[in-house]
Amino acid sequence: MRRYFLKITAVAILVIPVMTLPSLQTMAHDYSAGRLAIAHPWAPPTLGKQRTGVIYFTIHNRGEQAERLLGIDLPEGGHAMMHSSEIQDGVMRMRPVDALKIPAQAEVALLPGGMHVMLTDLPGPLIEGGRLKFRLHFEIAGPVEVEAAIEPRGSTASAPPPQHHQH
Repeated sequence: MRRYFLKITAVAILVIPVMTLPSLQTMAHDYSAGRLAIAHPWAPPTLGKQRTGVIYFTIHNRGEQAERLLGIDLPEGGHAMMHSSEIQDGVMRMRPVDALKIPAQAEVALLPGGMHVMLTDLPGPLIEGGRLKFRLHFEIAGPVEVEAAIEPRGSTASAPPPQHHQH
């Protein structure tokens, strides 16, 4: 009987860490380019067959000079554009942003209710558990390939609480 429990324990010790690898890979998805770090890119699932969405992430600039995010593209189809959101006269308004400045030794967060990446003409819906490839174009660091995890709003510690309505 004791041998049986030892075998079960040994199998559990070997198998459980392997079983958790996919979930760890899903959670750990940060990217870097030179002195820039792109932390936790994520997008909420779209509703039904909706072809618009949004991406959020934080850019940390650990460099000694400012950087600018000049644009974003979606290699698998659709369009991406940076937007700022603000409340004006009690109404949430969005405005396109041509470039996003990331000061030296600072970070810029793209969050619900604020700066974000607006997605249009998506080739299909964003489904929870999936991933969306996109490319960030920086003035100094150049292009950076990134994937956003499709996660429900507020599902992780780094995902802010819901404040922003889907576009």
